[in-house]
Amino acid sequence: MIWQFIAKKKCRRQLQLVELLQQKCYSVAELAKKTKVSTKTILRDLYELQKKDYVIKRRYWQLRECYEANYYAVQRKILLENQHFQLFQQYLWNRGPRVNHSKIKELNHQLLRFNLSVNCQTGSLLGASALIFYLQLRYLRDFYQLEEAELYYQLDQKYPMNHSCIVKKELIPDERLLARFTQEFGLQGQLAGAFFLEYIGYHYQGCSEFYDSHQKHRTGLYQESKRAIALIEQAVSWETEVAKQVFTIKLFELFLGIRCCLPLAVLSEHGEQVEVGEFFLRLSRKLKRALPLLSNCRVDELAFALEMIFSASHHITLSLHPNLKSALVIQERFHPFFPCDIGKCNEDFSSRKVML
Repeated sequence: MIWQFIAKKKCRRQLQLVELLQQKCYSVAELAKKTKVSTKTILRDLYELQKKDYVIKRRYWQLRECYEANYYAVQRKILLENQHFQLFQQYLWNRGPRVNHSKIKELNHQLLRFNLSVNCQTGSLLGASALIFYLQLRYLRDFYQLEEAELYYQLDQKYPMNHSCIVKKELIPDERLLARFTQEFGLQGQLAGAFFLEYIGYHYQGCSEFYDSHQKHRTGLYQESKRAIALIEQAVSWETEVAKQVFTIKLFELFLGIRCCLPLAVLSEHGEQVEVGEFFLRLSRKLKRALPLLSNCRVDELAFALEMIFSASHHITLSLHPNLKSALVIQERFHPFFPCDIGKCNEDFSSRKVML
């Protein structure tokens, strides 16, 4: 979820605890080490989550069985119960209180990283309309879990004459893809292009087809992606063509989001500072120097986004190679990029290529 960026420290920590406990059972000491806080702080959080019936204590702490298959349900509840997030929610939907107080200042401080702020006079958010529209769309998707057609209908009704979210024609070079999308979901408004670009982010095959259309028309976005891959290949050797293709498409998806004015912190779905391996930091500096599209990106955020792309590409490639032999080969090649080993990848990629 992208919403942890707006939560306060305690809420973010509890969201992290739920995510960790979804993976396996942990002791208090292990959770304290993972979250880098004291055992007393972790115990307070666990007791609070236990009181709300989200976690249970047996030999180790674990998520309740009813939430194991869908820990996002717990994260949604934690966020919706949080007063700080409720305040953001009101401004997101233009219903914020028209007063200026300390909580608003605190909210503005958190929104600053995403080039957003609160407008107390109108009760809404100030910032790029494309970003605010994207956040509203994601909110409906994450918290209401509507069917695609209903999701688009809700926002179409809210923005009947919104011209600021109309997608530029050069971003969708093959209009047949957009026409097929609008027909499938019965869309008629001017926001169909924005809905389409958000939709392909959830559907790899659709994104792959969209990338092919950019490749066919030799668009500027495709040229940027091609140049980036050429630079990355100076540090990476692909084990299979499928691995290269998957990574290329995920990188293209990232560049598309940047072109649509979405901050990297939102695209990588992480709203706070994280440690990133030296390999990705060096790679991101190299890309930032070479590509104008990335000139305004922060190096650490770009590095984290690249790390997430490697990880996502790994999982997608495994799903496209269901036989055991090929899965084990890909697993071995991607292993240096797993989060637990990122910090160990310190070699200078100019002198040694990483195999993927």
